[in-house]
Amino acid sequence: MNKLILLAVGSLLITGCTQQTVTPVDNTLTVYTYDSLAADYGLLPAIQDSFETESGLQLEVVTFADTGAMVSQLLLEQSAPKADVVLGIDNSDVARYGDADLFTNPTAFDYGYVGFVYDTTQLSFPEPISLETLAEDETYQGKIIIEQAGLSSPGTQLLLWGQAVFGDDSNEFWEALADQTLTVAPDWNTAYYTMFLNGEAPIVLSYLTSPAYHIDQEGSDRYAAIPISDGYLKQTEYVAQVSGNNQTAGGQLFIDYLLSDAVQNQIPTTQWMFPVGGDASTWPAAYTQIIQPKADEILTIDAATVKQDYTTWLQDWNQAFGIQ
Repeated sequence: MNKLILLAVGSLLITGCTQQTVTPVDNTLTVYTYDSLAADYGLLPAIQDSFETESGLQLEVVTFADTGAMVSQLLLEQSAPKADVVLGIDNSDVARYGDADLFTNPTAFDYGYVGFVYDTTQLSFPEPISLETLAEDETYQGKIIIEQAGLSSPGTQLLLWGQAVFGDDSNEFWEALADQTLTVAPDWNTAYYTMFLNGEAPIVLSYLTSPAYHIDQEGSDRYAAIPISDGYLKQTEYVAQVSGNNQTAGGQLFIDYLLSDAVQNQIPTTQWMFPVGGDASTWPAAYTQIIQPKADEILTIDAATVKQDYTTWLQDWNQAFGIQ
C-alpha cells in the first residue's frame, strides 16, 4: 500500500452519537478508497510525493474492490471506526447514508457519466440508440458485460440510470437487459480489464471518459462510447471524514489538498474523470474527442427517492439478473 505521513494532531473533540475526547494513537491518517484510486496509474500515487513534501504528513491507504465493499466496511466499523477519511463514495452513497452518522461533510472532488463502451472493430453505432434498443435488439444478445448493482459503483449507477429513464417500467428493462448480458462482473476492474479488453464481449458498462484513456495513452480510437438517446446520469464522487475519526485536523488537510488546483489538474489523466476544479486547458486533447453530455442530456434522480426506494430497486434488479 502507498503510505503518506501525517503530522500528529493532538487531542480532538469528536461529535458522533455521543461526544468524546479522542487522542490519536499514532501519526497515521487512514484512508479507505477503492482499488483504482490507489493503483499505480491512479490519483493517490500521483500526488504522494508532493503531499509529503508540502505537509510532512503520512497516509495509510486501505483499498477495496469497489465502493459497495468499502461502505459495508464502514457500516461494520461504525461504532469503532478504523478509517479517518473515505475517498470515492458517490452520489448514491451520500443519498443513502448522508444522514446516518457514517461520514461528515462529503465534498465532491470529481464527476463522470456511466455509459456503455464498445469495441469499434466488432460493432458500429453511427446514430444514437436508446437503452431499450440496447436491451432488446438481438444484435447485442450475449455481447454485454455489466457490473453488479449494490456492489460495484458503475453497476449501482446503472441501477439509478434505469430508474431515471424508465421509472415504474424499469423491471421490464432489467429483464430484457439480463437476457442480453453475457455476464455480471463484481467490479469495474474485472469487467473492463479482465474481460472486455481481453475480447470476451464487445460492450461493457464503463464511463464516457474511458475512451479518452485509450486515445491519449495508447494512441488508439478502437474503443468508443455508445451514444445513448435517453441521456446520461451524472455520477459525482466525494471525499469525507469518517464520523468519530481521531484525525479530524489531518483529515481536513487531506481534503483541502485534494481540492487544490495541483491535484484537480491530475484527475483527468489518473482517474479519467472530470475534476470539479482546476484548469480545463490542462486536460488531454482526447477529452475533445469523446461524448460530453450537454446540459439537456443530463438526467437527475431525487436523492430522497433514492434513499426511500433503493432497497426495492436493488431487489428487483437482483431478481431480474438472478443474483442471490
